[in-house]
Amino acid sequence: MSDKYILELKNITKKFPGVTALNEVSFQLKSGEIHALMGENGAGKSTFIKVITGVHQPNGGEIFLNGEKVEISNPNIAKDLGIAAIYQHATSYPHLSVTENIFMGNEKIDSKTKRILWDDMHKSAKKHLNELGADFDPRRKMNTLSVARQQIVEIAKAVSTNAEIIIMDEPTASLTKTESEDLYRITKNLQKIGTSIIFISHRFEDMYRLGDRVTVLRDANYIGTWKVNQVSNKDLIKAMVGRDISQMFPEKEAKIGKEVMRVENLSRKGFFKDISFSVKQGEILAITGLVGAGRTELCEALFGITNYDSGQIYFEGQPVEIKEVNDAMDLGIGYLPEDRQEEGLILDWELDKNISLSALDKISKNGWINRKTEKKMAKNLAEKVNVKARSIFNLAKELSGGNQQKLVVAKLLTSDLKVIILDEPTKGVDVGAKAAIFKIMNELAAQNYAIIMVSSEMPEVIGMGDRILVMRTGKVTAELTAEEADQEKILEAAMKEENI
Repeated sequence: MSDKYILELKNITKKFPGVTALNEVSFQLKSGEIHALMGENGAGKSTFIKVITGVHQPNGGEIFLNGEKVEISNPNIAKDLGIAAIYQHATSYPHLSVTENIFMGNEKIDSKTKRILWDDMHKSAKKHLNELGADFDPRRKMNTLSVARQQIVEIAKAVSTNAEIIIMDEPTASLTKTESEDLYRITKNLQKIGTSIIFISHRFEDMYRLGDRVTVLRDANYIGTWKVNQVSNKDLIKAMVGRDISQMFPEKEAKIGKEVMRVENLSRKGFFKDISFSVKQGEILAITGLVGAGRTELCEALFGITNYDSGQIYFEGQPVEIKEVNDAMDLGIGYLPEDRQEEGLILDWELDKNISLSALDKISKNGWINRKTEKKMAKNLAEKVNVKARSIFNLAKELSGGNQQKLVVAKLLTSDLKVIILDEPTKGVDVGAKAAIFKIMNELAAQNYAIIMVSSEMPEVIGMGDRILVMRTGKVTAELTAEEADQEKILEAAMKEENI
């Protein structure tokens, strides 16, 4: 890594009607550096990316590339200058091939016949993929690839344009642990060949594994830059939220009551086997384990999305059968899925319509929705979980990740629930939003809801769980009380060799 700045932003300001998205923000990227960028949702990170890539034009400030002042007035200029961006949610063409996606807008064309040189493009695409450690066929359609592989294609596209600066926006948010490790390797290899990288993430692990330096934005302002090996989590959290979150996890207010749900020897071939547990009123039961442990599959069976093969579920002391989602909802079970954007929300709908979707039978008569009732219910629930939006008529896609998560919780609360299943409730949200979600969970437990929380985050499992179930390859390998639990015990149980 050189001390020379390949990219420098000085006092960049970007304003939209009524909003200052960036306020005199400065940033320097060294040649061959991996520079982490962190901040809460709404801190200005997305606008920052769009200024560098030419999507937005700043109202003030200057941009320098290799010491020369530049104006990046559109994305094509950014590409010509060697700047590429890889976003959290794929921006590819799903029904086109990998090759077509890599060379979109940069096709290899015969100078005489003007025909596309498909063989050359497929060979080049294969070469770029191989260099990134990927062995899949470039003729495959993008929509047949996993999220991780789609990201590799986006990286290959950036490499194919000879990008010297690559911006990665939350690339690990939707990846498994193994896929994240592959991305770390690819990112480090890009650094070795001289590529400079801006790595945006909410995850401290990403920063510590990859970053040379870290910059924090807060409320559209530049807060500071530190060497990664010289800054603590506590200092970064304080920089991001403007306060010291020493009490990230709220003190328990709930009194644990009677048993609401009990599962005995629940099994689904190939996914989980002989799962037994109970959850009580006011209790938060945390379920953790490595990716592939069967946690999500267990939740889906409890909510009727998939069917279990054997075992028995008891609800309020009575044996029940959950064969479909309506069975679970009729009992009073609610489910917040891991992928809120794909499974939890209709992003192009307003907040009130998203919230009321689960309660149309309550707010309609003879097929007609009572809009006044709908708006009142939505407003009350949005306020209850502290969704931050200008109004309930905002579109769900306009909210930050943390507020989208709160919106899904508000949607759950339209039903008369007794058990709430939360699958990775803080995935992809910033540290401030995490604290807010934990507070909501604590308040729900205090209202006698029984909560099942699935999480891969060790601190929140220990910080929020009254009891903790550890799973490994579809089996429960440990059940710990909050007092017994520590990271070593949980990891030991998560890594036990068990087979279904």
